[in-house]
Amino acid sequence: MKIGILAVGIIALASAATSSASTIVDLGGYTLNYNEDTILGGISSSFSSDDGSVGFSWSLPADVNVLNLGLPQSASFTLPSFTITANAGYTLSGPVMGFLGNLVYTEVGGATTSASATGDVSVDDGAAVTVGGSLGRVETLSFTNGSSGYYSSSTEVPTGSFNSFSISNFMLTLNASNGAFSSIVGQPQNELKVSFFATPVPEPETYAMMLAGIGLIATIARRRKKRST
Repeated sequence: MKIGILAVGIIALASAATSSASTIVDLGGYTLNYNEDTILGGISSSFSSDDGSVGFSWSLPADVNVLNLGLPQSASFTLPSFTITANAGYTLSGPVMGFLGNLVYTEVGGATTSASATGDVSVDDGAAVTVGGSLGRVETLSFTNGSSGYYSSSTEVPTGSFNSFSISNFMLTLNASNGAFSSIVGQPQNELKVSFFATPVPEPETYAMMLAGIGLIATIARRRKKRST
């Protein structure tokens, strides 16, 4: 019996370790380490632009929702914790931009809704700072005894060059109460997106060539100045 209990315990620990394992993705200029076991699952896309901005995103499934049929309802969802780390030959810089939206809301008969998201941010393993708050609300349709629209928010973390950027305790909270009916629902085209800048660091040879070029230009300028005098 004791052996059986011990075996069950070992299996449970192994299962817990597997479910909380991190997913590590090399995205060129940086490596993304995140937990895939949230309701958002794996990242849906990664991107890079000509201006040096890069990033990644998750889609928001319809399972991210709250529904009120006359009784106040609240739902909290764990969003992915992640760490961005610069790869060799690159430097990362901010601002780090976060976008969450657009979560569709509907309110009928005096009902109300609200949405908020918060997380703890750490730059280069420094002290964590809580960011986020209430999501912005945009009404797109007004009808008899009700309205609908969406919630979204953009958050900017002002930081210069960094080697690593982490967010933890990342939570989304949805509330729906009062009135006859209210809801907030995620859709596949909704997203959680993070963007920043990844810039290649010149090789030492490049620096040497640049300094040699500057020295040559300075020498030519001095010779021209002597000739003119």
